[in-house]
Amino acid sequence: MPSQALRNVGGNVHGLRDFDPAVVHAIDAAGPEVQRAVALLAARRACETAGLTDLDWIAAALLALAEGRPLGPPLDDPDRVWQALESDPRVPDRTVGRAVPPDRPPFQPSDRDDAHASMPQTEQTLWIVGPAAAAVEPPSPPGAPAPLPDGATSHTLQVTIGEPGPSLRMSQPHMALPALLGAAEADSLQAALGAVYAAVATYGEDYWALLQEAWAMCQGRL
Repeated sequence: MPSQALRNVGGNVHGLRDFDPAVVHAIDAAGPEVQRAVALLAARRACETAGLTDLDWIAAALLALAEGRPLGPPLDDPDRVWQALESDPRVPDRTVGRAVPPDRPPFQPSDRDDAHASMPQTEQTLWIVGPAAAAVEPPSPPGAPAPLPDGATSHTLQVTIGEPGPSLRMSQPHMALPALLGAAEADSLQAALGAVYAAVATYGEDYWALLQEAWAMCQGRL
């Protein structure tokens, strides 16, 4: 059963529990000092895996965490931090497959014929004009396709019923940044759980490597 601390703590306790409930309890029992160390480990590993450690503002944030100081700009502002990630040309274009908890088998397509199918041709082609799709024209009737307006492009809509497939790829830098932010939480238990959960998402299919390190630190082997 979860301790009172686990019942009260914020963050994604349930998400990490799905991957390894024993790690959640181990982090809870480790105490504040080890929890901070686990949070720093998870944040550092996530940033390393995503290729972010060469960025000066990421390196400064990791140093601040190691020294027990608050994160400096831009990580002290939830809006600016994502803008910084998007605008920094040094951020690598890395993707990772979705991490799937061991008690949840990877998504299997349904036997239904309509489980993963494109919309009919009369419904799938849209005219989208402008950089933000400011205007959308109705689809053309069946038959010869009508010419597209100047500057317009056609898009295909695909509908999937059920969970995303295991082939779904996500941006590793965007998965790693919450580990850094989570590790800075004032509550050491929340910091550890949040950073580890975000690092699991950053590792994707290889998340067990991260959880093994967290285990080793909780047991005093790191």
